[in-house]
Amino acid sequence: MVINRRILLIIFSLSAALNGQLCAQPYEHAGGIRAGLSSGISYKGFFRYQMNAIEADVLYNRNGFNLTALYEHHLETFRNKRLLVYLGGGAFGGTWKEELSLGVTAVAGIEYQLRDVPLSLGADWKPMVNVYRVFDNEWADFGIAIRYRFR
Repeated sequence: MVINRRILLIIFSLSAALNGQLCAQPYEHAGGIRAGLSSGISYKGFFRYQMNAIEADVLYNRNGFNLTALYEHHLETFRNKRLLVYLGGGAFGGTWKEELSLGVTAVAGIEYQLRDVPLSLGADWKPMVNVYRVFDNEWADFGIAIRYRFR
């Protein structure tokens, strides 16, 4: 009887651990705009059968233009497949106070996918640290995004 309990415990543990890994991505591609301290064009693409995505943004802020590339991991919240929380990081390059710049950035956000309309609405925080030419940072880069979901 003890062996059966252990086997059931192992099966239950593996099932719980794999539950988050077997989710399908919420959509394949989405493109739209981001408005906030940094505003511009935004694209997000999910890896097939995963909750991981790549986001690419062409943004303008008070420091200049930049191109940002992010890797994000998404989590379903409260067993709601349309409400996602995501965390990630990446790099950016462009101009910073009229100088060529390169830096690192992080992202934390929440995204909601509308049911009957192929749109996703998001709010995020993208702190940035410029490390090339001008050492500077931008901690207060909050923004909202609206993207059209493609299938």
